[in-house]
Parts: sequence; C-alpha cells; structure tokens
Amino acid sequence: MLELDLTGFATLVAVSFLTAAAALAALRFLGPDPATTSHSDQALATPPGAAVSPEVSAELDRLRATVANVPVLLWVQSEDGAISWANKAYIDRADQLFPDKAGTWPLARIFKATSLAHPDTAGSRRIAVEVETVEKHWFDVEGFRVGDDFLYSATPIDLTIKAEHSLRSFVQTLTSTFAHLQVGLAIFDKRRQLVLFNPALTDLTTLEPEWLSSRPSLAEVLDRLRDRNMLPEPKDYKEWRNRLTSLEAAANRGAFEETWALSTGQNFRIRARPHHDGGIAITIEDVSSELSLTRRFRSEIELGQGVIDSVAPPLAVFNEGGVLVMSSAAYDSFFSYEFGQELRPQSVVDATALWQEVFEPSPVWGDIRDFGWTDRSRSPWEDTVYLRDGHVPYRCRISPLAAGMTMVAFDTVVIEPRKIAPVDSTPQTLAG
Repeated sequence: MLELDLTGFATLVAVSFLTAAAALAALRFLGPDPATTSHSDQALATPPGAAVSPEVSAELDRLRATVANVPVLLWVQSEDGAISWANKAYIDRADQLFPDKAGTWPLARIFKATSLAHPDTAGSRRIAVEVETVEKHWFDVEGFRVGDDFLYSATPIDLTIKAEHSLRSFVQTLTSTFAHLQVGLAIFDKRRQLVLFNPALTDLTTLEPEWLSSRPSLAEVLDRLRDRNMLPEPKDYKEWRNRLTSLEAAANRGAFEETWALSTGQNFRIRARPHHDGGIAITIEDVSSELSLTRRFRSEIELGQGVIDSVAPPLAVFNEGGVLVMSSAAYDSFFSYEFGQELRPQSVVDATALWQEVFEPSPVWGDIRDFGWTDRSRSPWEDTVYLRDGHVPYRCRISPLAAGMTMVAFDTVVIEPRKIAPVDSTPQTLAG
C-alpha cells in the first residue's frame, strides 16, 4: 500500500538525514546556539566556519526539506526512551494530542515505550493512540537502530483500518447472506483454489466442510464430486478431463451453464461466471423438482393436444392478448395453417383474415375480434357462417375459457331432410 511504502521512503530519508548531521557534527567547530535553533533543526545545523562544499550543503537542504514535509512521524530516542530528535510531523501531532505540552522540550511521548517493538525485531507493528479528548488514531510503527540510538517511523493508517473494517463487515454480510441461500456457491480465486463456499454446497454435494476449508483446487473438487457420483459419469476419463477444461474456458468467456443428470436421479444446474480478478464463481442448484414438474406439464400438454387432434373439429385457442396459443390438427388442415411455423405469433386479427379466405364475408369476424380483445365479462355465443365454395353452412362457436382465453370452433351444420306427413289412404265415409 502507498502508506506503507511511504514509511520506508521516509525512514531512508531520515537515516540519511541523521547520518549527514552526525558527519557535520564530527567536525571540530562550535555548534549553533541551542536557544535560536529548533529541536528538529539542531541536528542539521552546520557549524560556523565548517568547510562544507556547495553540493553537500544543497543535499543537506534537500534532506532537511524532505524530512520536514514528509507526512510520516519520525523521531530518535535513546535506549532509555528519551527523545533526542523529531521531525515536524511528529511535533505537530504531539502538540495536537497533548496541547498542554505544546512548544516544550522534551517532547511528549506519543507512543508508550511498551507498545514499541525493539528495532532489532524485524517488521512493523500497528499501534493505536488514544487520548481522552481526541479520537483514536492508528499508526504502522517500525524501528531501526542508528548508532546507539533508535530511529522510529510511524505512518498514519486510519483510512486503512477503516477500509479493512468495512471490508470485514461486507464479508460478514455476504457470508450471512450466502448461508441462507438454497443454491450451493463456490468461489475460486485466479489460481483456481476454493476461497469461499456456503453451507448449501455441502448439503447438495455431501462434501465435508473440513475438506472444503483446506482450499482445494477446482480440479480436486470435481474429482471428489466424481468419486461421490455427483457428476455425470463420462464415457472415458479423457472426455471427462476435457469437460473440466471446457468448464474453466467457458466460464472465462462468461458463458458456462449446464444441467447434470446424476445416477441418483437428481438434476443439478451448474453455472459458472468469471470474476474481474480472474476468479470463478460456481453455483450448484438442485432442479430435480423443477424438471420433474416441467416434464409432467409437457406430458399433460401433449396428451391434451392428442385428444383435441383426435376428436375435435377445427378449433383455435387465443390467450387474453388475442394471440393464438393452440390449434387442433383439423384446424391446421382445414385452413392450411402450420402452427408454430410462422415468423411471428398469429393474432386474432390475422386469424380472422385467414378465415375470410375460406368463408364468405360476415359480421361475425368483426364480433370475434372485439370479443377476443375485450376485458369485460363475456358469454359464449355462436353464429352461422358459409363456405365460399358451395355455400355450405358452418356453426361458429365462440367460448370464453379460464385465464382470459377464448376458443373458436367450427362445426358442420347437419341439415336434416324435411319430413313430409304421410297421406291417409283410408276411404272416408260421408255422413248421410
């Protein structure tokens, strides 16, 4: 992170700063008047009359300006904890935290001696500074040995701490959310190692949480699923291995989705989606009930269609929007219509236009169009229409169905021959 990188840079500058100061102080000249020099500049004050080249003086000025402006707290203390030097950032922060000691020497100690790591110990330590009148502040502190003294650097990391806290809260929220999902979730990083899973994954796959917590690879997870008969059994191992490759490749394209029919009778829908950092999120959903319900509905629809095709006259069913959703085989044959083959669904307007090619003009067609599109309460009705060829009458029946649907059927009209009363041939006797 930038804050931590800045610590190393500032510490390097401080070491150079103090080394230069020590070299100048080694010259045998009188030092500056302590009464007229600040604590942070005393170590760099050039002794009067010292033979210092312009290059060294310029370099010293740059070091002084860098140490004074770097936003990292730097200070030097002895082994007993006495502060002998500090940069401007440290002095300003000490004055802010302890205003009653501002402008005094020795400087107030911002960090307790017991909280500081020994300079001979590698690495940094996070330390929180709490003062009653000031909110808590966090620093990343690291120490170095400079001669007989210790140089410490402290980088403010308040924003880092807040970001980590927000990230932890976000992960906890996600974990709580994932724990209540009925869909199994597995997230793999860019190295294809498992980094997150939810309880539903263990319930669906019977994989042990302890084993999943060991961060297995994607290939290892699929191998374990295959051993548990939780994968479709391939014809050969090579083909199955190719499935693993295609899964990763397809997921990287954002296009992998497949339904696995298991030997146990279960059906899993597998989806894989890529992450921006190169990882993969895989979801496993048990769709056995959904597929069973779909198959049963499809079977019932096919059965109903078969019954209609075998016994029904020409008929068509329109939904509440006036779109044809079903027709009988007799209807398709009578009107030379192929259901499902059109580029767009046939509407009731298209259908009545087709009927008028077969039947003579009639106000019935307009009434059907109005009936099919009307939302008000409807009642069944019928009327007679005639074929253009031969003026054969047909009874057109319009019947409302459930869910706002409408059925239109065409029945042939059977004209029974007129019955002629028989002539009574019995002789009549006239009354005399």
